[in-house]
Amino acid sequence: MSGQKKSIDEIWRELNAPKAKLRQGVAGLAVGLSGLPGITSVVRTKPASSHTPAQPAASDISQPGLRSGPYAASAVGDDATAYLASLQRTINCLADPDRGLRRTAATTLQVKLFTGDDSTPKASPAQLQALLCGPLLRPLVNMLSDSVERCRTTALAVLQDGSHHFSDISPMLPELVPELGRRFGALPVQEPAEEVRLQIAQLTVQLLVATPPPHLARFAPDLAAVMCRSLEDGFPDIKKAGCTAVETAAARVPFDALAPEFERLLSSLAPNLQHQHSRVRLSAIQALDALVAAGAPMVLVESAIVPALRPVGHDRAQPVREAAFSALARWMGYRADASVASAIARPPVTTGVGEHDAWVTTAAAAASQPAETRLPPQAYVPSLLPLLIIGVTDPQPATADLALRLVEGVGEVWAAGNGSSTSTSTTANTKDADAHPAPVDEIRSPPAAVAQNDRREGKITAAGQGAPEPSYVEGSATTACSAEGKSATAEVEAAEEDAFDAAIAARVSACRLGPPYQGRPGAGCRAMVRALLAEHLPPLVRQLGEWTSALRVAAARGLHTTLVLAEEGVARHLELLLPALCSAIADEELEVATNVMASVHVLGAHVAPADWLLQILDTLSPPGSGSGSGTQVASVGTTTGLSLSQRTHTLVVLSGLLHAAGRAARELPPPLLARLAAVLADEAMLTAAAEHGGVRQQLLAVTVNTLALGRGACAAVALPLHIVLLQLYGSELATSASPSSPPTPSLSTSASRQAPPAVGAAVLEAMASFAAVCGYDRCNGGSTADGAAALVDLHADALTSLLFGEKAAEAAAAAATSASTPAAVVSQPHISWRPQAGDAPWQCILRATLLTASPLTLQRLAPVLVSALQPLVSDKDGEVALRLALLQLVDSVLEDSQRGPALATGGGQAFITEVLMPPLVWQAGKTAAAVRYTAVTSMATLLGKRLPLPEHVLAAIEGPPAATTAAVGTGKGSGGAGASTGLLPLLFTSLDEDWYTDMRLAACYVLEQLLEMVGPELSDAARRAIYPELHKRLDDAHNSVRVAACGALRAFVTTAGVAYCDTNTGYLVAGVVIHMDDGDPAVQEAACSVLLAAAAVKPFVTASEVRKVRDRFRSKHYCDRVLAACAAAAEKAAVASPQQPPSRDA
Repeated sequence: MSGQKKSIDEIWRELNAPKAKLRQGVAGLAVGLSGLPGITSVVRTKPASSHTPAQPAASDISQPGLRSGPYAASAVGDDATAYLASLQRTINCLADPDRGLRRTAATTLQVKLFTGDDSTPKASPAQLQALLCGPLLRPLVNMLSDSVERCRTTALAVLQDGSHHFSDISPMLPELVPELGRRFGALPVQEPAEEVRLQIAQLTVQLLVATPPPHLARFAPDLAAVMCRSLEDGFPDIKKAGCTAVETAAARVPFDALAPEFERLLSSLAPNLQHQHSRVRLSAIQALDALVAAGAPMVLVESAIVPALRPVGHDRAQPVREAAFSALARWMGYRADASVASAIARPPVTTGVGEHDAWVTTAAAAASQPAETRLPPQAYVPSLLPLLIIGVTDPQPATADLALRLVEGVGEVWAAGNGSSTSTSTTANTKDADAHPAPVDEIRSPPAAVAQNDRREGKITAAGQGAPEPSYVEGSATTACSAEGKSATAEVEAAEEDAFDAAIAARVSACRLGPPYQGRPGAGCRAMVRALLAEHLPPLVRQLGEWTSALRVAAARGLHTTLVLAEEGVARHLELLLPALCSAIADEELEVATNVMASVHVLGAHVAPADWLLQILDTLSPPGSGSGSGTQVASVGTTTGLSLSQRTHTLVVLSGLLHAAGRAARELPPPLLARLAAVLADEAMLTAAAEHGGVRQQLLAVTVNTLALGRGACAAVALPLHIVLLQLYGSELATSASPSSPPTPSLSTSASRQAPPAVGAAVLEAMASFAAVCGYDRCNGGSTADGAAALVDLHADALTSLLFGEKAAEAAAAAATSASTPAAVVSQPHISWRPQAGDAPWQCILRATLLTASPLTLQRLAPVLVSALQPLVSDKDGEVALRLALLQLVDSVLEDSQRGPALATGGGQAFITEVLMPPLVWQAGKTAAAVRYTAVTSMATLLGKRLPLPEHVLAAIEGPPAATTAAVGTGKGSGGAGASTGLLPLLFTSLDEDWYTDMRLAACYVLEQLLEMVGPELSDAARRAIYPELHKRLDDAHNSVRVAACGALRAFVTTAGVAYCDTNTGYLVAGVVIHMDDGDPAVQEAACSVLLAAAAVKPFVTASEVRKVRDRFRSKHYCDRVLAACAAAAEKAAVASPQQPPSRDA
């Protein structure tokens, strides 16, 4: 170096450089190098205040000096000494006060060491080992605190690149690791540049990889501090490098040194599981996997790992979820085979270090852990299994399949560790661990399954429980008998075993699991989940009520998988589970509700109805409410009253349970079936169904599923189930036919029957299937093939008693006997309540009964119906809505082509005088007018279809009931002798109706139909009363009423005939002829039709009145038509009777 010439710039810089004072206590390059040629003992250092933070130097910390050791300057060898001498000038510049010179020196040193230049060749690995572990280490470590970022970056790069070529990196640790800890391990972090922090994290990884494990123990605190800061850093690449460092440390650092750092490493690592970058989350899971494999204590697993991993089960990135599920399985002791392991390929994390897969293994760390502190994998199962179970319902099929295989594998490991022998097959096994898991003897089978499980275990044989086996004596006569007995016993047991296998297969099929399930899950995982139900179910139930939808979805998914694996073992936890299902079934999140309903199906398929039905029924109708029959078992937490929404939710769960039980071919004991039918037909239930559409829909579903489950056994409870169906059908008809407020009457809508809605059609189908299953469609000698009518025929007397009382039922039975149509008598359970006449259930059942009964049954019940309706419809102070509903019901029955004639014939005259006429009595008010209008439309339907007998109509016109006599004193209407009482005055009041135009229109139609039906038999007094009222309607403000009045007048003239007096005919024609010149063509045509009818019977009177006005009319063609008709009629009359003298009117 002395032989080289210096440039002018270098000489000038040396001359102007200030004299640097030697720092006391700082060992420079002069230490141990005084004998080397060309090396000065003066080392220039920059002042600490200029660019170096005030902090203790590396030499101030107790650590081995550089004077001793294999890489001391006196022992580096001639080759390294010569190479060091060639770099001395560059090394001296590393501590120069000039920042530019320091930066240039650092860059030059990097180039010389790893690339070489014209003056200095690239260093060999041995030279790098000697220099970087010896003389160059202290200057480079000091440069980590340089104020110039480029200097710190270059120093770290030299250390990092050089360590790749080392065979032993441990001599660097005493100087380097404490400085890394001060720079990036302490809080607050002193390194501001994220690129430098990334290099420190990557160098930490390299130190962990290249250093032998025994040398890492003493530096574990500083390394853990750097790893924690890396995990907490905001730069994603630094986080990933920190995760790699944690994973490497878990495999390389001895357990005794790493154990004190578990807590802070886990605390820093856990938040990264929620990082926005999936790569960071994946790296964090790998680091967690390594820490748990290294022996993280159970208390830390439960406090840090489990809460942090819970959201990962529904992470948005599929690789993250798969990595988490695989890690959880490994923590619980399951090691997947090569196919599973290869399915989860870990993406590489760029750290700047080489591949050292042989070093990064968790086996070494696990082996180094003391046996007395190492926990068995089964200890992690209670806290980790719920996190793995969520994956079985993963939306990605591949992930769900992987999670199911992992759960089954964990179950096998758990069973093996607890001493149970299980089968690895996922198909049904008749003698597997779900019958009697050995380590969990506290789990007992539910009462309904005890005998079945005993039979499976061989405790019950053909000879009976506990019976001794017959002795076997070779060569005796007993031998053959004993062999035959054993053979028979084996056959019985084999048959029972086959039957049980078939039942299990039916239950699994009833669950409708779908992928990833390929059948029944493995026996080990089933036993494991059943053993842990008491720990797993309460958290799941609590999470179903969380306010965040993600947590509720995760809880619902986990609950479904838990129930699938637990099967009948969940019977002991129904008191906790059923209320939670009833509450969560109405969750606003569709995925939650879907998984909850799937859980309900699993529960109904695997658990016997005897275990869950009583609790559900006690919730719907608590014991002591009078609705149940048979044995009643009180349930915990039942309430005496349910809101409509709570009742709906409970019915949804009950419907799902019954549906699954029916698909699983479960048997419903008769007492339970009777209690179920009684609760469904309870007064509170039917009242709620009448008020709430949701209750109706779910009650229908429950009833249909009950019929499917009970099948032929439902015949014993046919009456209450039929009452439920009648209530549902009547409620739907009432909802579709009438809104909440009384509608504005309209003839076109009220006279037409409303078609059954969709739910109503479903009820009719249920009735038909009910009758077919029970064989009721063949009752009454096959009188009808309609199932709904057959049910009414069967229960006619019971329904009459329920609706109208015992006396009415006896009267109907007597009428049936006298009519030679005996009613079917079937023993049915007694209904413990009776609806009040007029309330909602009563109306609905009555409506459905009348609209589904056969004509014969309806005709038999008509007298009782008339007696029951009369006080309700005639009560002027009664509820208006009830009177409207009953009259609309009557109108609907009359509209039926088969039931209308039966009702009119069976009711006779009383039906007109006691049901239809009392509501026609005039009362003030708009609501009373609505009642009158409904009665008028019912009368119009009755007469328009010609349903009553003419003599009954005449009797109603001439002889009124007592209820109608009040119409005379009201002053409404008019009439002379013979027309002051009966039906006509009531119709006349309707003709004068002020509220509704349609009322007058309907009254005109009723009079027209009445005249056409009994007009020839009417008295003269009645005729004299009718046509003046119709004349007044010709001046109505609405032309439609005027046209309708003309129709009634036309019927009047036609039915009066030629015998009617000419004077009254002249009055009638004179009142009509003026309207042939009306401005409305429809009115003109209607008036002309009346006169044409009059011309046919009274041609001379009609012609005389028309001639009087013809010259004054604008529309003379109408007069000419009438006169022509009169002439034709007169000529026809003359031809018919030529000897008769002409009338004086001619």
